[in-house]
Amino acid sequence: MIHKNPAPKLDYLFLIIGLGVLFLVGLGSRPLSSPDEGRYVEIPREMVVSGDYVTPHLNGLKYFEKPPFVYCLEAAPLKLGFTSEFAMRLPIAFFALLGCLVCYAFATRIFSRSAGLISAAVLATSTLYFALSRIILLDLVFSVLIAAGLFSFIVGIKLSPGKERRFHLLITAITTGLAVLTKGLIGIVFPLGIIGLWVILLNKWHICATLSPH
Repeated sequence: MIHKNPAPKLDYLFLIIGLGVLFLVGLGSRPLSSPDEGRYVEIPREMVVSGDYVTPHLNGLKYFEKPPFVYCLEAAPLKLGFTSEFAMRLPIAFFALLGCLVCYAFATRIFSRSAGLISAAVLATSTLYFALSRIILLDLVFSVLIAAGLFSFIVGIKLSPGKERRFHLLITAITTGLAVLTKGLIGIVFPLGIIGLWVILLNKWHICATLSPH
């Protein structure tokens, strides 16, 4: 079931303020950990110095272990002149907040406003999610992008063909692309695998015929 009434805007404001405080308090209270956080700050630093935001470098050598999306995010505060631990962890904390907002929006649209608020609160206070929101790693960003894409797909297939459905499927495509730019091919393998298994196991082949952009 899809609820047509949009989520109250005040709920988003409440969540942004409340969860923003949760994710930001003490964010810069400890030094960068070694080796991961140090590596994921040094690569963006070299991006800013070289002006090359496409090819990651570590200690002057090309570093192709992961694609550049998160490195570009981390380069933003450096480009603006902010170099503190707080500033460098801020993009990850932003994605943690974004993930909670996406969870709220999805649960509200599919279930109810109270389900949305509870879902966002549960996600924000989950131990692993909260811990990853305070560390410069790729995992939380990747998880939020995959979840956003799948949530949008679920909403999209429940809508009648039209502009809104195309919008949700476009969001799925965009977030999947960004997931690939975050951790490589698993960014497309995971969502396509999940959707594919759902289609096969539950015999949802008729859904495929309705996904035309027209």
